[in-house]
Amino acid sequence: MKKTVIVFLILTGLSTWQMKTFLTPLQYNMPTDAFDASYRDTLKVADVIEAIPSSTKASPNTSSNTPPKPPNIIVILADDLGWGDIGVQGSRAIETPNIDELAQAGARLTDFYSSAPICSPSRAGLLTGRYPLRTGFANVLGAADDTFIRKAMMNLSVGFSKLGLSDMAGGVPSIKGLPVSEITIPEALKEKGYSTLGIGKWHLGDFTHFPEFHPSNQGFDHFYGYNMSNDDWPVALWRDDKELIKDIGIDQANHTREFTEETVKYIHQWQDKPYFIYMAHKDPHQPFFPSKEFAGKSKGGPYGDAVAEFDWSIGQVIQALRDTGQLENTIVIVTSDNGPWYEGTTGGMRGRKGQSYEGGFRVPFIAAWPGNIPSGKVSNVPAMNIDLFPSFMSLAGLTLPTDRVIDGVDLMPLLMDKNKIQDRPLYFFHEYDVEAVRQGQWKYISHNSHYVWPIPLDKNDLVSGKAANSRDYYPEGSKVGIPTLGVWPLLYDLHLDREEGYNVAKLYPEQTKSLGQQLKQWQADFMQNPRGWKQ
Repeated sequence: MKKTVIVFLILTGLSTWQMKTFLTPLQYNMPTDAFDASYRDTLKVADVIEAIPSSTKASPNTSSNTPPKPPNIIVILADDLGWGDIGVQGSRAIETPNIDELAQAGARLTDFYSSAPICSPSRAGLLTGRYPLRTGFANVLGAADDTFIRKAMMNLSVGFSKLGLSDMAGGVPSIKGLPVSEITIPEALKEKGYSTLGIGKWHLGDFTHFPEFHPSNQGFDHFYGYNMSNDDWPVALWRDDKELIKDIGIDQANHTREFTEETVKYIHQWQDKPYFIYMAHKDPHQPFFPSKEFAGKSKGGPYGDAVAEFDWSIGQVIQALRDTGQLENTIVIVTSDNGPWYEGTTGGMRGRKGQSYEGGFRVPFIAAWPGNIPSGKVSNVPAMNIDLFPSFMSLAGLTLPTDRVIDGVDLMPLLMDKNKIQDRPLYFFHEYDVEAVRQGQWKYISHNSHYVWPIPLDKNDLVSGKAANSRDYYPEGSKVGIPTLGVWPLLYDLHLDREEGYNVAKLYPEQTKSLGQQLKQWQADFMQNPRGWKQ
């Protein structure tokens, strides 16, 4: 009897241990204490960012010298908009006249990337100028009171990923929201007197349950929008510190118009000092609920309807700037948080949302500023949304924070056609894993899913991928095998092959080796100081 009990306990313990191992997210030895509270949580922005003394110039209407007014800054962010979903980049099913007109009036960067192929991390990168892993975001945040079934499926997906059945081995982020130690664009710009407005989707902390992650604690004077994504259960609608609707459910049809009207209202109100507006639309993230004015009007179906209404919103913002005489003193940027998900087009590029292929990371980017950014400028210089933070600091006359690494660079010389930016590597993350690097025309991928997310199959850093690739056939006496699935690593010449269809790693072995070593070194340096703090 005792032996039976002992055996039962041992088997139960082993089963529990196996299940725990099965459900434990892969975090690639990320230090668990990297996001613990520290003195930086209470650090004042003014302690690490300074205003650069601006030169004065004579005003044409007065005899006094007055400092020039910094430009207004408006970032209009789409949600899951594909690179090929706009007319100027080849869309045939969807018409985007306002985006196309803005591109003709300003600059278009054809090789622009989000800092992550999924929502929350990409937004963290945009607002902080730092690779999302430095902020703790490796995956998307779920609603704090999500349904039991969805939470259970999220936990099980970690194990399923290790079997090659899904692609979420990193699990949910270990943080509940954007750490207060991070400095965002609006926090920094307020040091130069900017008014700040957040519109639309936040998704950087469910502030319905964790008030410390409310946008007002990250530099926004006003906020109107969602705490989470429009397909979370539940997602609430807020105006400033008041919850207007506890759960919007499917009643979303009027929100794009409301977000636009709120933005236009503040454009009319704020004419006496500079402002920053972060307009993060719900469109065209599924589910697609355009207003009745756009429903059924696009040849791209409901997705196309949502893109068309997003385009309309941009037109309303530009018109408001014209009506108030602010167009010449406002830089407007249109981009997306990542590539398309189930619908939309990458413009023929490989992969989609969630992948390190071009289709997951490469997104539309248009910047217009009459009289400063040349009209009709098109550039294929690689850039990323982490570059917006240093660009806006430059525009506002502010130094970069002295106590932390800022991974982005100032894009204004490139956009204003004054100088090229220095060639530098750009890194691509999948959850906690650094998978790829691009420098110049070359893109190196150490490991990735050859198939559209969420089916990893031959991703060779997972148990499933290793098992599949272990079936490679080696003829007797040969060290060269016949691959069962993928061949790694991958090297692509994006100037010739943006579709990533031809692996030229064997053709350019030195380039492959150099980029591989560069990626490993960056990851090693990152692990030594994941937050990028400076002493």
